[in-house]
Amino acid sequence: MLRKYESGACKRRLKKEREEMVAKLPKMTNFFSSNQTIMQFPQTVDNYKNNERKDENNNTENEVARQGPSNEIQEVESVESTMHNNELDSDTILREDPALRPLQLKENERMKYLNKGYAFFQNKDSNFESSKRMFKNQYRYYSVKYFQKVMNNGEICDRKWLMFSESTGCVFCYVCKLFSTDYDNVFVKSGFYNWKKAKLTIFSHENSKEHIQCMIKWIEFIKQNTHVDEYMNSCGYSFLAGRGLAFRGHNEVIGSSNNGNYLGMLELLTQFDPVLKQHIDTFANKGKGNVNYLSKTICEELIDIMSQKVLTDIITEIKKAKYWGTIVDSTSDISHVDQLSVIFRYYLNDHVYERFFCFLQIKSHDGKSLITDILDLLERNDIDITNCWGQAYDNASNMSGKYSGLQARLKERSELAFYIPCAGHSLNLVGQCSVSECINSINYFGVLQSLYSFFVASTHRWDLLKGNHATLKRLSDSRWLCRSDASKSLIENFDGIHAALSYS
Repeated sequence: MLRKYESGACKRRLKKEREEMVAKLPKMTNFFSSNQTIMQFPQTVDNYKNNERKDENNNTENEVARQGPSNEIQEVESVESTMHNNELDSDTILREDPALRPLQLKENERMKYLNKGYAFFQNKDSNFESSKRMFKNQYRYYSVKYFQKVMNNGEICDRKWLMFSESTGCVFCYVCKLFSTDYDNVFVKSGFYNWKKAKLTIFSHENSKEHIQCMIKWIEFIKQNTHVDEYMNSCGYSFLAGRGLAFRGHNEVIGSSNNGNYLGMLELLTQFDPVLKQHIDTFANKGKGNVNYLSKTICEELIDIMSQKVLTDIITEIKKAKYWGTIVDSTSDISHVDQLSVIFRYYLNDHVYERFFCFLQIKSHDGKSLITDILDLLERNDIDITNCWGQAYDNASNMSGKYSGLQARLKERSELAFYIPCAGHSLNLVGQCSVSECINSINYFGVLQSLYSFFVASTHRWDLLKGNHATLKRLSDSRWLCRSDASKSLIENFDGIHAALSYS
């Protein structure tokens, strides 16, 4: 049967070990001015019984200190004041236990802890012996498993904010110790050690409003300290490709106003780059058979290089964001090739991005063929389908079908890929159905479309309408807003339309 209390020999051994460990720590006077009160932190359960004895020892030491020479006291105060006015420069001070930090840090001290990073203070490699607590005749210890959190989808995330105190056997919050003003919070003041309720209490703290606000401040600090060159590398698109501007123009003649943006920019740069100016003056407009690196072949190669760069950066952003959604719709181009436009939507760096990825040539519109083409595209670009958490299409049956539509087939691969129908398309369908049920609406819009068709069918009648400072707009079956614009146009130009119709 287990002892309810430890033996005297065991207590003396633990006390000796604690005293040796405390002796290695820097003195508390290095961190506080002489008029500050040093906080007392809970240690092991056995140590609670010795609090009164420690208080007596502390009082004795304080009495001896008060009896010292006044010039020595002034010297100590001067050294402490100097340490508070300068940044913490030694790693020895930074290795102080989180329990030994003052509740209110000065700005220079806070910056030093922030620059050092969370991993330095977590003590994840500790044996956690000092965390031993007695609960109903059973010892409980802190576990390394609390440094990780299992998400609802099974993903494991690190709790970067959790710190273990070796001297007290408690855990503290890294961000709340730095930014929180709630000094009564157990993760800030004395540390948490009730391991019987550890899972629930730690989860509750990381979802609290105060902790989330401190996390936001920490993230903002990290972003402010991102190097400029790293930001520039992430935004290193070409001027033309980044703005979606056309490279080529109607001709390739240097000096022509119709030679396109690519050659036009080269002409602009010649005013600032003498090497480029000499090259263009020497080799431009020489005709075929002369190598000048200004032809459409080089231009097409640059377009291909930049397109690959854009795709690579989009893929990098998708992987960095991890979770993404997809938007697809089919259309045919001018050469009557049926293709699927693919768009990725994701959240990264406090922004929601919708990136056009590519046109995917398709052979069929059924859900089985579409999901095959999309999965092949994702596999070629090493994008994990299980990280798809959203999909949005129109209301066509091949897209929105509950059993064999694209959304149902994609959700079989990723359970969290919830389907959201296009709100604009849905609203248009609602408007169409509503109008078709009302005879007055049918007659009204029918007359409105007939008026537009009557005037637009003849250039003479249209000129007559313009002569009366009036205009009309046509309807659209797929865009409900066009009906609103056509109605406003009729109301605003009613007198002019009436005068044009009355003309004989």
